[in-house]
Amino acid sequence: MTYEEVNVLVAGAGTVGLSMAIFLARQGIQPLIVERRGGLSNHPRALGVSLRGLEPLRAAGLEPALHATRSRPSPTGRVTVTSLAEVPALEPPTATESGFFGLMAAAEEISPVTGGDRAQDQLDPVLFEAAVSQGATVRFGVELCAIEPDEHGVTAIVLDHATGERGRIRARYLVAADGAHSRVRAWAGITTTGPGPLGGHMINILFRAELSSLLANRPGGMYEIRNPRVSGPLFSVDGQDRYALHIAYDPAAGQSPADFPLERCQELVEAAIGRTDLPAEVLSVLPWQSTALVADQFSTGRVFLVGDAAHVVPPTGGFGLNTGIADAENLAWKLAMVHRGQAGPALLDSYEAERRPLALFTMEQVLLRSVNRRLHWDFSKIAERSELGIAEILVAQVGHHYAAGAVISPRTTLPSLTEVVLDGSPGTRAPHVWVRHNEAQVSTLDLVASRFTVLAGPAGQAWCAAADAAAESLGIPVTAHLLHPHHGPVLDEKGRWLTATGLPQDGALLIRPDGFVAWRSPSTNSGTTSHPTAGSDTTSSGLTSSDPTATLTTTLRRILAREEVTATPDKPVAVPQPSA
Repeated sequence: MTYEEVNVLVAGAGTVGLSMAIFLARQGIQPLIVERRGGLSNHPRALGVSLRGLEPLRAAGLEPALHATRSRPSPTGRVTVTSLAEVPALEPPTATESGFFGLMAAAEEISPVTGGDRAQDQLDPVLFEAAVSQGATVRFGVELCAIEPDEHGVTAIVLDHATGERGRIRARYLVAADGAHSRVRAWAGITTTGPGPLGGHMINILFRAELSSLLANRPGGMYEIRNPRVSGPLFSVDGQDRYALHIAYDPAAGQSPADFPLERCQELVEAAIGRTDLPAEVLSVLPWQSTALVADQFSTGRVFLVGDAAHVVPPTGGFGLNTGIADAENLAWKLAMVHRGQAGPALLDSYEAERRPLALFTMEQVLLRSVNRRLHWDFSKIAERSELGIAEILVAQVGHHYAAGAVISPRTTLPSLTEVVLDGSPGTRAPHVWVRHNEAQVSTLDLVASRFTVLAGPAGQAWCAAADAAAESLGIPVTAHLLHPHHGPVLDEKGRWLTATGLPQDGALLIRPDGFVAWRSPSTNSGTTSHPTAGSDTTSSGLTSSDPTATLTTTLRRILAREEVTATPDKPVAVPQPSA
């Protein structure tokens, strides 16, 4: 039996596991990923990535690579037809279609990201290449068979399917990204909350066909196929020649995935196309079931759950994959700083404190949308959704907050179900404002660069100096930027940053490596205070502005639980600078 030691072992090389590896590598930790499958999945479950999933990928520098992949066509509305051979010509936009384009315009106001119109099978190869190039090791065909956790780490028993050899991997931390039926979650004894399976048994048929002649007028539609031979939704996967057809089956009627051999799936696809002269090739078949559950713990000891291992939601709204990517971003910087001895172990408790309430909120929102599908699809029904407690999609994606965790005096209530409020309140994602940095247009989110960052107003020089002093005192990387309308490396010529945050000229925000506001400053001028937003009382923290360096240093100590740091890592390493 082989034996090896690693700092972080990741179970699962799906989208979330690969994202976890990238985010760890950017923080200076090269993890090992084991995946029981023989390679990346070519069958996309998710057909796009939302703002919250894209923002960490942009921070990791992956947007250009995403743009080089195949994208899905722009949506042209939901249409019910007997087959694709009878898709009608595109008409003037419906209210639903107009609402969707309005949603896209609103998204551009609150986030800099692009490239979300990529299916999961286009995304995963990009993530794999990035993970490996940054030092992660990925082993396919290696199955995790058992775990032996203790207070100092986790020993994993693995089986290499190619050689038949078993091995032991000793890891300081184990991150479970092994899906909805997570064996790690079960081995760790973690239970779940939620309704569980919701019915809705489906067969997802991925096929290739040249259909551009049929779909020229509606290339990006959602096609509801209804004919005597086949019924179900059909989607374009890559905007070229790959499509996914979903067919329901009923176990109560004695039906099962075994009733869908390749030959039958081929017949169903041909019936959905409606033309015998357009050949189609079935590529793969995947059964799935709509499920809603959240783990009762997101960690136990040195075992952490991310993605579907931590929470599973129905596909309505596309929350599952994106929430998982954000889990990985949240956990990665915390694991890295605790591993290096830069933070106390209690910082890791904030992972569950922050992500589990959000997962419960997300599950509630998806269930409300699932049972009110008419309201979900009609973007004009804002008032009706609000009456039922349904948050608008952008609010649910990026307008949420952490009411507890690694933040000082966070916002504790959601100010609106209909409007995204990102005003610099602690616990919220930092506001996006376009500025010029060294003559290039960048977002304020880009300035964070996966490390603690102080963004100060034009008279906030004292906070920038305090950031440098705190970084040296605590031995951690802290970047500071002064946002000035007229001079300096960062130009905010129209003062949009102060408008977005409500900060005074000498105010500042301390932003975490994951882009969330950790703390909001009081003014450095005697007798002058900033105007904190609801739920972000800067005075209740006990921190004052009479000495910016002491204030910022104390703030970082509290966020990082530094009073609990009692030991250095087994193998001390130099403080790394996250890669650009």
